[in-house]
Amino acid sequence: MVFLGNTLKTVDTIFLDLDGPLLDGAQRHYSCYRTIMEDAGFEPIASERYWQLKRDMINRRELLALSGADVLYEQFLERWLSLIESPEALALDIVQPGALECLCNWKLQGKRMILVTLRKDAAALQAQLQSKGLSSYLDDVLVCPHESGGAGKAQALLGLLGERPDPLRSVWVGDTEVDAQAARSLGLDVYLVENGLRSRSILERLDCTCVVESIVAFSACID
Repeated sequence: MVFLGNTLKTVDTIFLDLDGPLLDGAQRHYSCYRTIMEDAGFEPIASERYWQLKRDMINRRELLALSGADVLYEQFLERWLSLIESPEALALDIVQPGALECLCNWKLQGKRMILVTLRKDAAALQAQLQSKGLSSYLDDVLVCPHESGGAGKAQALLGLLGERPDPLRSVWVGDTEVDAQAARSLGLDVYLVENGLRSRSILERLDCTCVVESIVAFSACID
């Protein structure tokens, strides 16, 4: 069972985002940012400040300006994309506390778990899922390009299922506005975790979402 507000529902399918709900990517993100800055001769801001600003959706120009690195604006994204899914960077991700236990319990309960994530390198993703011990719990893995956003996630899911998921028996778990958009377009309830890529203050601005501390907090809503 899942509680959303005062609504009690039976859920047998869970659609999951990867980065945020299942993996903590703070070290990976900061490492890539720091590498770009230092290679160009600029001083990066401290990791704690960087991650908070990232979660509060600071834009790239403002972020670079904090180190006087405005000149990197055009090349930053290109370099970022070349680093962020490298094997060395992906190895820095940490499985969120309790995430494996949640997946194991859901598997034992017979729930279907479908991962829907924005990545550019499907092979690197599969290797990461294997190395982090996640792959054996997931029934399906859908990989969408970053530029496709929430619409791309929803379309990939429709392509897999062949029909719209039952909103009374399915739920979406993510951590950003992209997940909220995907879930809303499919008519699904969505839970967004606040220990991912967006702060609670950002998530609470989104309509028709329930914000929870973590995937463990979400799991506590399931019977």
